[in-house]
Amino acid sequence: MSATSRAGALAVAALFGAAALWGGTGGVVAGLAVGGAAAACVVELTTGIVLLLVALTTGERPWVAIVGRRRRMALLGAVEAANVLCYYVALQMAPVGPVMALHLAAPVLLTVVALARGRRSASPRNVSAVLMILGALAFVALSGDGDAWRSGVLAGLALSLLSAGCLAVFLTLVSSTAGGVPPASAAGFQMVVSGLVLCPALLDLRQHSGSLGPLLLISLAMFAPACWLYWFAMRRLTPILAGTVLLSEPFFGVPAAYVVHGLGSSAWHVGAIVLILGATYLDMTSRPTEPGI
Repeated sequence: MSATSRAGALAVAALFGAAALWGGTGGVVAGLAVGGAAAACVVELTTGIVLLLVALTTGERPWVAIVGRRRRMALLGAVEAANVLCYYVALQMAPVGPVMALHLAAPVLLTVVALARGRRSASPRNVSAVLMILGALAFVALSGDGDAWRSGVLAGLALSLLSAGCLAVFLTLVSSTAGGVPPASAAGFQMVVSGLVLCPALLDLRQHSGSLGPLLLISLAMFAPACWLYWFAMRRLTPILAGTVLLSEPFFGVPAAYVVHGLGSSAWHVGAIVLILGATYLDMTSRPTEPGI
């Protein structure tokens, strides 16, 4: 295996690690009493501060990350705030499995747009990858927690789909930014901006102060490492490939929701994992094209 191939494989492995940590975070957030907006604010702010401290202690010089990129970092923070707000609120309104599946539909959106704009050819390989992604999403949706279609579920799923659109934009922006910035510094600034945008939601913590401890814990142990891994991986991965790898997130999030909160899970995971890995392989070995939306 060449050095380039090894670097690409390492980037994919790092992104799978981020997906596992993010999935676990979503599983925990799904059953908390505090509102999704407040949960998102705590997680984003804590993560941003931790990553900036890591950047300082490892000699990254965080201010370098925003020199000439202030507008881009502010835009990334705003898009991430919208993404995580919609996602966390949706997790508390609808079954975990379907919500995660819709949230991660970003690669489908990116691929369809890329095909429409001529940035990817409609080759059998690319079409097969899209079909496998759709199949994986269907499998994940079928592995939902079995809750009835109670009031608010449809709104939750709509919010999750909206978060997928935000994620598609975010993946594209990060892909064009990550190559020239240190991971901890860039992720830290972006997360702090996102947390500040969501700050008004912190008022909800007055009624649910018991949720602050778990939120701080998952921010330190799971979300912050996931964000560093993500920015590291995005130096080499295209948005579509990254979104495809992130489809593995529900396979960690649904079990986490069950273990921590007793939220039910179901089968279909093995078939979905096979489809995701197959689609990832097809995308990694396809002819390079211009990424993004």
